[in-house]
Amino acid sequence: MRRVGRLVGPELVRQRTDGVPGESELAKLTAMPNDVAAEGAEATTANRSEEDESHPAPDTNLLAKLLALQERVALSERTRLGGPGEDEPRTVAASRRIPRVQMPLWSEHHRPVLHDLVRSALFTCRQAEARSDYKRHLVASVENVRITYTGQELRQRDLDVYLQVLHAARGMVSDESGEWVDFDARALVKQLRWTQNRRSLLELRDAVRRMQACGLEVTSRRDKAPPLIYGGPLVLEYAGVGGEFDEVVRWRVRLNPRIAAVFRPGNYARIDWGARTKLSPLGKWLQAFYATNVQPYPMKVDTLRKLCGSSTTELRFFRAKLRDALGDLVAEGVLHAWRIDNDDKVHVEREATALPTAG
Repeated sequence: MRRVGRLVGPELVRQRTDGVPGESELAKLTAMPNDVAAEGAEATTANRSEEDESHPAPDTNLLAKLLALQERVALSERTRLGGPGEDEPRTVAASRRIPRVQMPLWSEHHRPVLHDLVRSALFTCRQAEARSDYKRHLVASVENVRITYTGQELRQRDLDVYLQVLHAARGMVSDESGEWVDFDARALVKQLRWTQNRRSLLELRDAVRRMQACGLEVTSRRDKAPPLIYGGPLVLEYAGVGGEFDEVVRWRVRLNPRIAAVFRPGNYARIDWGARTKLSPLGKWLQAFYATNVQPYPMKVDTLRKLCGSSTTELRFFRAKLRDALGDLVAEGVLHAWRIDNDDKVHVEREATALPTAG
């Protein structure tokens, strides 16, 4: 007899069962609020029928006045908060809705990275240090992107998990309510090339929790177009089926539809997954960063140090790590060549073209 838990949000409810529930159990789990609502509606209808027999009907004129008063209060509050006014509720509300969008398709060997998110220190290259906790933290990013972040620090292994969930969602059609993405925890750990043990399952659970508990706001400026602003948590909500301890063996994750809607041509790039699994955290950050630039322009070593969120304070030590990571990118075929010039600027080549000589 195994102890198996069902997880909704951060809470784990223990139960006893002979086997681990599969997708049908998770479907019931995520549909639970609707079931409860239906039962509540039936009970309310029955109660109203009983009350109708013993109480006279309410004064309809008084009820109409109360409803009109409530509407005026709600309209005043929406106007105060900058929401749609009396003359434009449908127009503004419609503009805030997310149309039904389809996640792009890509091959089994690639993963998608949003330009705005990987051109910053949102997912740092740190590894051993304790994670920082942020509140409206201004993330280091390129000049046309502004990111504020609240939550526990995200790292490259968190991005690995996020990319795998996005990979499972490729081709799905979603609206503003989002779609559930189902996956088996052990299969995902295998795809991540993590060690197959309980510790990896717990790390996966912690990564999903961090991405659901966080909050980010992204302001992206492109050419002369008005700034694009989007945000929220990376993962809207989740549910799962637990194993013998605190690990989760089957997952259902709902992605944030406002972020999923940004996956349009020109906003994301594809990276080679096989190469990524062989790289160091700094190498992973560099791979995603340079994938968003067809012809990367030279950048100072110190600028890259800030953008990747490195905890290495001395530039000479970071430069040594950077050289190793760039060498790995060439060995894996991600880059063709690289060099650091006399001004301490990093030049990289994605294609087999000649590098400019140092001046």
